[in-house]
Amino acid sequence: MNRPHDLAGAAAAFHRDGFVILPSAVPADAAEHLRVVAEHHYRDPRVHAADPERDLVRGGVSLMRMFEHDQAFRDIITAEPLATLVEAILGPDCHVISQNALRVPPGKGIVNWHIDDALFFPFLDGAGAAQENIPCFSLNVMIALSDIDDEQYGPTQVIPRSHLSGRRPPYSPDLPGEARSLLARAGDVYLVNSQTWHRGVPNRSDRTRYVLTTAYGRRFISQRFYPFIGYRLPDGVLEGASARLARFLGQHGKGPYG
Repeated sequence: MNRPHDLAGAAAAFHRDGFVILPSAVPADAAEHLRVVAEHHYRDPRVHAADPERDLVRGGVSLMRMFEHDQAFRDIITAEPLATLVEAILGPDCHVISQNALRVPPGKGIVNWHIDDALFFPFLDGAGAAQENIPCFSLNVMIALSDIDDEQYGPTQVIPRSHLSGRRPPYSPDLPGEARSLLARAGDVYLVNSQTWHRGVPNRSDRTRYVLTTAYGRRFISQRFYPFIGYRLPDGVLEGASARLARFLGQHGKGPYG
């Protein structure tokens, strides 16, 4: 069973630090099932032979839009307590903007420091540390699908409170200052603000690192499903979906602009 979590405390820590860790938020057997499905998908020769316009795999490590390919990935979007925490941070009309399974083999890694979107608050210019009410517009929910409990396995690293800096990091693996490694066991989950400086440490072990990254955004943040305006949710994805899950996937009601 999932262990209980203090979601109000988790949301407060997320806003303060730019990230929060939820140990054992996903059952270990569910994480293992997602890992097995992701690996099977990666090994499907049709994935790598597909027209690049289908955008199924990027950089050899990122499997795109996993909710299209297996219902387990679709349903994890509304898994508790994750969905409730995401809605507490982003609002009840938020939605998924991307979902990628990361498969990082030995010797690889997303090693350069970066943020995941436009720089939302450049006016902070380093003064954000005194701010307590800077909103979050988008975030990543990162589920460890394998044990990443040592530096050798290539954990995600963050710079705490960097989401309040109003700056981008240098796009480099080298960064002055102290980084925190988010060590995790399969089923542990960490939420990272899209403005928080982060990277993946190179995988220096002899085993592959697996992480599912589902990004969520406020209603006004556009979904990032290539080819964007031409994207169409595949037939069958919404079959049997709850109203909440359908909304997370973009089935919104009428709004102020249309």
